[in-house]
Amino acid sequence: MLNKLSGQGKILALLGLFVIYVCLELSLNLLLIDMYAKPLQDVFGEHQLTAERLELFGRTLSGFGLALGIISFVPGHMFNFFSGSAAGQEQPGISNAAKWLYRPIAFILLWALIIPALRLGIDGMVEGTSNDKKLSAVRAIVYKEAYLAEAVTIEGFPEFDEIVNDPQRKDLMVALIPSLAYFSAGFNHLIESNLQNMADVFLQNRQEEIFTKEALPRIRKFDSLYKKEWASYKDASKVYIEASRRENNFALIEQERTALLNQANERINQQWKTFSEALLNASDYRKDYAENETVVKVYRDIRDKYQSSKCDRECKDFYKAEFAKYINNLTFEDGERFGVYLTPEKVNLTKMLKSKYQLMGMFNRGREAYLYRAYGVSEEMEYQEYSQSQVATNLAINLFKENDVHLGKDWNMNEMRALRQAIIHKYQGRAEKLWVKYQDGSSFGGVLETGIDRVDFARLTEIQYLAKAALGPYYMDSFTPTIAESRYKKMWLASQDNISFIKMVTSTAATAAFSTGGSMFQLGKDAVKLAVIPPVSIAASLLAILLLFIKLGMYLWTRSKVYLVIAMLFGVLTFGIPVAKSVLDKNSYHGMMVAFAEEFSDVDTFDKTFTVGFGYVLDLENGIFKTYRDLDLVRAVAQVVQQPLPRNEKGQLIAVPKPQTLSLRAYDNLAYSTLDFLPGLLDIGEISEPFNSNITLLKQDMNVGAYLGVRLEDKKVAEVSMPNFMQDTDIGLIAEQRLFYKPDWKSLALEYISNVDDPSYWLQLAQGDIAKETLMQRLERNMVIYLNDRPATLALLNNLSDNGQSNLVLLELERSKKYRCFVLGTVSAQMISESIETNTIPYEELPNCKAKL
Repeated sequence: MLNKLSGQGKILALLGLFVIYVCLELSLNLLLIDMYAKPLQDVFGEHQLTAERLELFGRTLSGFGLALGIISFVPGHMFNFFSGSAAGQEQPGISNAAKWLYRPIAFILLWALIIPALRLGIDGMVEGTSNDKKLSAVRAIVYKEAYLAEAVTIEGFPEFDEIVNDPQRKDLMVALIPSLAYFSAGFNHLIESNLQNMADVFLQNRQEEIFTKEALPRIRKFDSLYKKEWASYKDASKVYIEASRRENNFALIEQERTALLNQANERINQQWKTFSEALLNASDYRKDYAENETVVKVYRDIRDKYQSSKCDRECKDFYKAEFAKYINNLTFEDGERFGVYLTPEKVNLTKMLKSKYQLMGMFNRGREAYLYRAYGVSEEMEYQEYSQSQVATNLAINLFKENDVHLGKDWNMNEMRALRQAIIHKYQGRAEKLWVKYQDGSSFGGVLETGIDRVDFARLTEIQYLAKAALGPYYMDSFTPTIAESRYKKMWLASQDNISFIKMVTSTAATAAFSTGGSMFQLGKDAVKLAVIPPVSIAASLLAILLLFIKLGMYLWTRSKVYLVIAMLFGVLTFGIPVAKSVLDKNSYHGMMVAFAEEFSDVDTFDKTFTVGFGYVLDLENGIFKTYRDLDLVRAVAQVVQQPLPRNEKGQLIAVPKPQTLSLRAYDNLAYSTLDFLPGLLDIGEISEPFNSNITLLKQDMNVGAYLGVRLEDKKVAEVSMPNFMQDTDIGLIAEQRLFYKPDWKSLALEYISNVDDPSYWLQLAQGDIAKETLMQRLERNMVIYLNDRPATLALLNNLSDNGQSNLVLLELERSKKYRCFVLGTVSAQMISESIETNTIPYEELPNCKAKL
């Protein structure tokens, strides 16, 4: 009974562990699709570390499943390294040492080998990929970015656009566009046929987006500045002309004197009227103040102290002054004073009348006293006397001052000659001063000439310089102030040259650049990786799950068929139903691929079969992706894998720290560098180190003259690789033929000894391929000597390599072989993502270029 329970516990534990493993594989695959469905600038930008960790964890988990599946299928007796079969067994068995020591060690070693092996296999596949395939992968990347930007559709394939426009299925399809284009010749040809239109539309949409985001704010800022400058100039011109007319024009001066006197009399009259009305209304608001509880309470308290028998005359004077001070300092809620001036002599603290009436009288007297003081009027003064008083004269002097006419404080209303002289002084040199003031206030120093109309003002050289400074790279000679934004945008877009970096890397003329030594070698590798990693990762996961499921089924078949049935039902419910729903959907992926294969893959039977099969794989993945992408487990795994780029306190990106010595990444890198010979040994593709410098030689007509990959050792050129940039021509074919003898007797002898029993060696010898080299090989060998004999060019290459600028573009200027030199970083997928975003690539022109080829 105990053994039976122990056996069931073991089965349940195995089933539980298998479910956990499948869930983790499922989560990592879903996260991988989500990651590769993002734009390139996200994958190589903010999510770069997350993508790297996701790829490493995926290989680690799949490696675990593959290693466990492989080891479990190896017969147990094969691990009996130091012991025979189990005692008493006719059939070979597994010993305890083999079961608990040697087999686990073999599993761990195999697991540790598979982790870098998957990476090596992908890189080997990438290295062995033809240039045409690399070009196909780059095309697919550009198309993927265009789809994410919703800038293009694929002409002639509406079923594809229908799926991509579905938010539920878009991510899976977009993530696998590079894979489909890489593996399907029909889809690649379809993209190639649509490429020209895509590039034009996509670039124009990007340019419109850039213009709207960058240029329009500049134009609007300039328009605001221009309108301000024009208004300032117009007002200054008007004032200047007016000041010039009045200078030495006695009639206008007399006219202004009369106008100023009229304004002064009007102000004096208005001041008297305001004072009179306020005086008449002095008692209108006293009742409200007199009935205020706080005021009444204070008044009564002071009055009681004043009426005390102990309070002598000095005490009474004190309380009168205190109450006067209290009344004078009263304020409203907003802090404004009551406008009351009550002297101690006017304070009444007797009990002859009620407090309210006493307060009303004091408020009235205080208000009147305040008005007399505020307006500078005495109680006996009449209007005639007021108009001749110094108070009225000061009003007139202040008004004259407001109009820039300055008089002394002792001036009176009868001194007309002094007023006239002040007006004359106002206009002497005033026009020039006003114009200098305008120029000082202008953002560009103003205009020298006055009286210019709006059209001539807009055509001024100063305005053009102002526009150039404001618009920067978006300025055109046809720009004029206040031009309609839509019109200027059309003019600017029409002036743009759409033969950009995107077209350059997707042109069939660029295939040689993807070869070893070509300037776009790294870009081709990155593009193929983006196409290969998702399907390989998914395939490795499915293979690992399948191996473990088969082994688990075999185990349950011999021990408990009930649990096997339960496991099968669980698998059908968990995976079978979602996949079946996806396959049977009227808008299924395989239905789309069948229609596509019939239309575009009708010649190549293999490509047609592969395309349809790829559709079924998409249906399988889509069923799982749609059903489980929002599970909490997937989110939990995402939180573990996710790692943002490191930033400092200011939010700026900083260098990514090197992996720790005992980390999984450090082991992966070490194993990769140790075993990087395996892909070449297995004839998958030899992994090569990137060159220190890549040289692109452009002729005067902008056609490629040559590509050179340069490897430096000890500040000298050790190797040069030259892709055959004439490969599609008759000359290019001749350049690949072994026409030149290279009698290296030592190497010939070693080659003979190593291959004497190899029939293919004798066939090559009969064909004349032994001891000969091609034109391209001879050029590469001679170029090493040539570059080392050119100190200036060699120094330039070493300097660029030290600065991390691996690409040197030489633009031929004339037949004397003089060049303009441009440098830029490694042309990779990250750079093309930036170029797609900005339609530009960061480069620098070197002054005084001394390179010579």
